[in-house]
Amino acid sequence: MVHERVNGSLSPCAIRLITLHYSRLAGLGAVAPHDLRRTHAKLAREGGASLEIISASLGHSSVLTTQRYLGTCDTADAGSYFDLGIDNVKGE
Repeated sequence: MVHERVNGSLSPCAIRLITLHYSRLAGLGAVAPHDLRRTHAKLAREGGASLEIISASLGHSSVLTTQRYLGTCDTADAGSYFDLGIDNVKGE
């Protein structure tokens, strides 16, 4: 698999193609990079991470942005963003 690079980094298009390729190989269907980003934020919050930690991990300049981001996630249909086939996230 050859991927386009921009200034030595993978291009956004290449990242999308890699994510799509491996999500399909894993039997998850079409997963976009942003789906993984939202899942990370939601699972971190459910796991007790502070908004400040989540904000830093997402590269947000303001915790208010993270609050809006998670608010969108919290009201989204779980199947559309978060159903990545992970049954036992918290080790229960």
